[in-house]
Amino acid sequence: MLSIVGKDAALAVTEVSLRGASEKEITRDALLESVFQERELRNYTRSAAAATVFIQGILAGYGARVQRWWEWLVRRQWKMKRTRPTNSTRKRKADQTSTSEVGEVGGKGRRQRQKKVVREAGEEENRPEAEQQMEEHAIEAEEEARPDAQAVEVEARPDGQAEEEARPDAQTEEEARTDAHTEAVEPEAARHEDDAHTEASVVRRGRGRGRQQRQRHDEVPVGPEDPSLLKDFSNHVAADIWNGRERQLLKIYNHLHYLKIWELPTTNRRFMAKVTSSGLFPLAQITYRYCNKVLVSAFVERWHPETNSFHFGFGEMTITLEDVLYLVGLPVEGLAVHAEVHSREDCVALVHTCLGVTMDQASDAVSCGGVKLHWLKDNFMKVGDDATDERVDYCARAFLLYLLGTTLFVDKTGIRVNVSYLALLADLGQVRRYAWGVGALGFLYRQLGQASRSHVMQMGGYTTLLEAWIQEHFPMFQHAMHANYTEELPRAARWQCRKEAKSATTVRYREMLDDVQASQVVSDPYRERRQVVADIALYTGCICCMIVVEPYLPDRVLRQFGLVQLVPGPPLAPLRGTRGSTSATYSVVYQYTDALWQNWRDHMLHKDKRVPVTPGIPWESHQDYLPWFRRVSHLKVARGRGDGHNSESAEERTAAALVLVDNCLSGTHISPYEMKNTLSEVQRILRGQNAKHPTTPGPSSDMFFTRHSRRNQFT
Repeated sequence: MLSIVGKDAALAVTEVSLRGASEKEITRDALLESVFQERELRNYTRSAAAATVFIQGILAGYGARVQRWWEWLVRRQWKMKRTRPTNSTRKRKADQTSTSEVGEVGGKGRRQRQKKVVREAGEEENRPEAEQQMEEHAIEAEEEARPDAQAVEVEARPDGQAEEEARPDAQTEEEARTDAHTEAVEPEAARHEDDAHTEASVVRRGRGRGRQQRQRHDEVPVGPEDPSLLKDFSNHVAADIWNGRERQLLKIYNHLHYLKIWELPTTNRRFMAKVTSSGLFPLAQITYRYCNKVLVSAFVERWHPETNSFHFGFGEMTITLEDVLYLVGLPVEGLAVHAEVHSREDCVALVHTCLGVTMDQASDAVSCGGVKLHWLKDNFMKVGDDATDERVDYCARAFLLYLLGTTLFVDKTGIRVNVSYLALLADLGQVRRYAWGVGALGFLYRQLGQASRSHVMQMGGYTTLLEAWIQEHFPMFQHAMHANYTEELPRAARWQCRKEAKSATTVRYREMLDDVQASQVVSDPYRERRQVVADIALYTGCICCMIVVEPYLPDRVLRQFGLVQLVPGPPLAPLRGTRGSTSATYSVVYQYTDALWQNWRDHMLHKDKRVPVTPGIPWESHQDYLPWFRRVSHLKVARGRGDGHNSESAEERTAAALVLVDNCLSGTHISPYEMKNTLSEVQRILRGQNAKHPTTPGPSSDMFFTRHSRRNQFT
């Protein structure tokens, strides 16, 4: 039997370790006797007492021996030793087995097995009553001697009194054991009825099946302490993640493969001249072939449409007009990307006028406000050298519309492009005058805002701009550079595009972003290239892309312009609208007119807020900024890592470690990968550090053993 039992011992050990006491204060002989020499440990490994001993072994510095013990369990495919069944249990199982086999068509072996089951059941019934009673008493004595979860709870309570809870008679033995253990590992503070802090969800896997069988989601309060800024956080994907509801990877639409199948008539100089003079043709060269869905999904979890920025532990960051100018080389000054196209008749008329097709053909082609990409390619890709000027203009407009639909304005239909942009392509000589970079940024803002909702699974927009921005500002995610890159090219062409690695997971990137520090981020990557910040980058107001209007707020990311970050003012509030959990319920309307954009110089950041940072301190901020930001934002996305949600006391840390160990023990096939992660996470919890959220299972045990020898598995 165990020499160290109960949570009191675990709390004492935890407190000793937290005070930095010597490892010798823990009785080595008692620990080794409890963990390694007692064979009865197999009978109650699932209990809180055994988990407590396991934690004590880690605290005492015997982690290597505990790891070898776990390895031995997995190598032998060890399963839990259940309590010996009573006579009534044997009889019930025999009845079930005989009932299931009666009437089945089988051979001689099956009939013999059936007779054997019936014979054994009859022998149990004919056994002397005294012998049966003696066996039952022995089993009851063994169960009483074994420290179950409820005994640990009674011993750990300060007052020494236990609360008797009535359980339904129909509850099975498995459910009773699960509930008793769950109550045993709950912190004492969590027992009080406090609406502000409810117990965390505990996920249990079905024994003998290796799948989730029972799950309880008791949601904990999430979101900022002050909800005045992030008013719609309850519908944010981060709120779901905190409450244990993971979202699948976003489906990112990347249409570069569509662009590659359009064979440009390079011999037709008139066509190529009209296309290159638009200023949009470089998009075909710099757009990434692949999209890293894992990386984009992790960053979307930190995007908040109320501020149109990413929230990190050190403050906010966002994609600015200066980023658009340097990364993709699109114009950010000029006419607004806006046109009045309201009805289907307007769309049909645009297609008829700008592409030269009949009204019937245009009516058949227009659907949902757009035309299909393959329809444009099939009808306008071929333009010969002897084509008329009118035909060349039609094909040039069709290609530019095709280019916009596969790069800047990728929507979530996956196959269409909005025909409203044809209104801006009607005069091919004026295409360069539009601020296409501003329109692309506004469209990407809206796509990020919708993708941040908990029930949205798709995302459009120009993801090349987003990925290039990530690589410029976050060196830990940078890819290899192109050897033939020159400073004359847009900086997006600087990086090689790659798919996500097979080992990459959203959880891993999420935790990296939770822990990222200001010193690990490049706040102003263009400082050496530019002389002064472009005035347009400090414009404060709304930007437009057709019917999409989004706020642009540079005062929230002053450090990206080499300025000291001050406490920003309140963001622009929409006239009306809601940000629900789906795309259908996400609709916001801001006040905007083209005149506001044309007079953007009257709406620039005030000069009093332009305080240069101290040389060598690119992330300098006002002393009031970080306390304010931590109060109004949700800094951590991974559950259990946020400020204010971590266990503070030794009892809470021990309870959290017990839950983590129990979750790992609950599986029937535990891989060494999961064991090693559990050991490291328990150590982090008991040391008072932020605990990582449980990740998905790693490599299988069989694969692990084939790739590594037993000697260096847990080095």
